[in-house]
Amino acid sequence: MRFVWAVVAFLVAVGLIGTGVARLALASEPDTVTSPIAAADAELPYTVIDADVLSAYPGQQGVTITDDDDEIFVSYGRTSDITAWLSDTSYNHATLAEGRAENGEPRVSVDVVEPTNEYADTGERVWWNPRDSDLWIEQLTADGSLQRDFALPEGMSLLVAADGNAPAPSEVSVTWQTGEITTPWAGPLIAAGCLALLIGLIFWILGFIHLRRRRGPRRKGSAPSGRGRRGSRGSARRAMWAIPTVTVAGALLAGCTPSAWPDLSKDPTPTPTPSVSTAPDAEMPALTDAQAERIVASMAQVLGDADRETDIELGSKRLTGAAYDMRKTAYEIRGDVEDWKLPVALPEGPVSVLLPQANDGWPRTALMVVGDADEKNPTILFASQQSPWETYKISYMGSIVANTELPQLAPAWMGAVIVPPESSFLEVTPADLSGTYADIVAHGEESEYAELFDVEGDAFLTALNDKRKTTLDTFNESATTDDEQTAEMTFDQRAVDGDPVALATFDSGAIVAVPFLDSETLKPTVDDGVIKIPDAPEIEHFVGEEETKTGLTTYYRSQLFFYVPAKASEEKIRMLGFSYGLADATLIEDDTDEQSDEEN
Repeated sequence: MRFVWAVVAFLVAVGLIGTGVARLALASEPDTVTSPIAAADAELPYTVIDADVLSAYPGQQGVTITDDDDEIFVSYGRTSDITAWLSDTSYNHATLAEGRAENGEPRVSVDVVEPTNEYADTGERVWWNPRDSDLWIEQLTADGSLQRDFALPEGMSLLVAADGNAPAPSEVSVTWQTGEITTPWAGPLIAAGCLALLIGLIFWILGFIHLRRRRGPRRKGSAPSGRGRRGSRGSARRAMWAIPTVTVAGALLAGCTPSAWPDLSKDPTPTPTPSVSTAPDAEMPALTDAQAERIVASMAQVLGDADRETDIELGSKRLTGAAYDMRKTAYEIRGDVEDWKLPVALPEGPVSVLLPQANDGWPRTALMVVGDADEKNPTILFASQQSPWETYKISYMGSIVANTELPQLAPAWMGAVIVPPESSFLEVTPADLSGTYADIVAHGEESEYAELFDVEGDAFLTALNDKRKTTLDTFNESATTDDEQTAEMTFDQRAVDGDPVALATFDSGAIVAVPFLDSETLKPTVDDGVIKIPDAPEIEHFVGEEETKTGLTTYYRSQLFFYVPAKASEEKIRMLGFSYGLADATLIEDDTDEQSDEEN
């Protein structure tokens, strides 16, 4: 009888599990609503699908675009960034109209937006093709048709175009999913089937046990030795058969998602959750993490190509200010000195630190640290975007000093404010920082500003002083003849023209980048003295001479990154990173010639 019940339980299990699996396999697709987006002016090259349209229903939004003539381009980004990029041209704008259609579906209206020229004073558009703009978080291209599901957060919109000149694709539709795929009784059916399967196994095992007991006691030695082994193997086979059966049943249950179970819960009472409150007039950070990674990869590729070809015109696509000047000089020297070392290269990523300016307008600035956090000297840089149509360009770039700890920064989703050059809230204003530091270089701990700076931990100051000492010692050996000093070397340092860049830290301080210039001057101290320039083709590149009777001044340009604390802080100004390179060399004019000119 136990075997009969076991067979019945197995049949019931097969029926229940089969029905549950069938319900999962034959589950219907969720209900969807599709709305075509017909352009108000089919000749315009851009169509914007507003964030409100995409969020008409919660969940993902499916966008389908067809164009047999041109390559399809789609990008998404902040709505304000997209409208800023299009502020000087006309475009179709799809928005969610008030009310619903008669069938309850959302109503999408498309209107032509005329140019506002709101950002005309920030710069001039240089191209109409939307590809590779730094404003986009992600961009997609396809030939013929493009279908993509999006789950864009609030405030994000889609831009649809071809190449910026041809009309935008006209066959565009948005599909919303209005319900989930649910099979509420598949889970219980499979669970009940597994339970019936387990009951059948129990009856099956009990039946074998009962059958063995009915055979009664056996006479000693009557059973062949091989029979006992066969019985043992039979038990093992039954055990091995039961294990995969239970395993399969467990796997079926594990594969059931929450949608496979009935929802018996009541509407939960809302639980207060913490949220970040933002002031109505608070500005958004200029960059997201995804944008920063894409921009840095593009910067690294451009600078890598420019370095290989020593092409400063190519480099200017991603360089400006002090970073541009340093590389331009290095490329020019490389033209005469083949093995001349170029400034620090930019890694392709990752962006381990991102501090964007919170700014809805232009220009925009961002601080980035590129390279793994465990690298000895990752790259630090400031990049700025002057208008919606320009790329981010590096204005300052250097290597972070080993074992340097950055100050506490605001998270990337919050952003930071730009600190004005004349800000009096810092220990030293950004505008005065380079000049103040020049006094530190000149006098060290004897400087009147020494108590404001971490002089002992300043890696740049240490390296510069070591370089000057080595250079001076070498020069003195070569400039001494018969115990007579025939020439002298002096050093100088000063601020150089260039706008500082500063972003506020979380403790009301700032990370500030400034340009800096130091120099070495060689002058003969005897009437017939001559300064020779042996084995220095980089100096000959500037002066065009191998020796001089009047003297020579060599200039070196630096890009310095400081942490400047707030005025009320007890912290000191710290050097965070720097880059250093040869800038120029000039011959000193002959005083005799100057006097003759004055007399004449």
